[in-house]
Amino acid sequence: MARHPLGAAEFSSFYLLQHGSGSGGAAGGGASGPWWSYSCHGGGSGAISVGAGELELPAAGAGAGAAAARDDERRARRQASNRESARRARARRRGQLDVLSSRVAELRAANARLAVELNRVAAARARAAREGARLREEARALRERLDAAEAQRAAARGKETGDEEAGTPTGTN
Repeated sequence: MARHPLGAAEFSSFYLLQHGSGSGGAAGGGASGPWWSYSCHGGGSGAISVGAGELELPAAGAGAGAAAARDDERRARRQASNRESARRARARRRGQLDVLSSRVAELRAANARLAVELNRVAAARARAAREGARLREEARALRERLDAAEAQRAAARGKETGDEEAGTPTGTN
């Protein structure tokens, strides 16, 4: 096996599994010190084992094909996941678009109803304004007639009182 010159620091994606002593004793014990094994996500084949401060790597040809296959499999799973996520996003957008389209249709129908109602109210207001103007004119004409009638009655009463005063003797001395 080939030895890695930089040590275990370069293998940050690997996690550490403690196996116990080299003689199969309790974990962390033994004359030669603890044995550690680095493996990628629990894979047993191609594990990198370190003993007495050195890191041993598997042969380049044996694990390279498996690593490439794992990478391809991960890439395929990620692409499938992305496709599914995009499909869900498109479906969600279609749903939102359907909701918004129906809301637009509802608002346009409400707008048309309100426009009809506005036209009806505006026509009623115009009729009321014309009727108000006609009634004000009629009231003005009736006030003028009433004032003229009162003036005639006052003039007639003044004439009657003036005739009576003219016919009555004023006092003799």
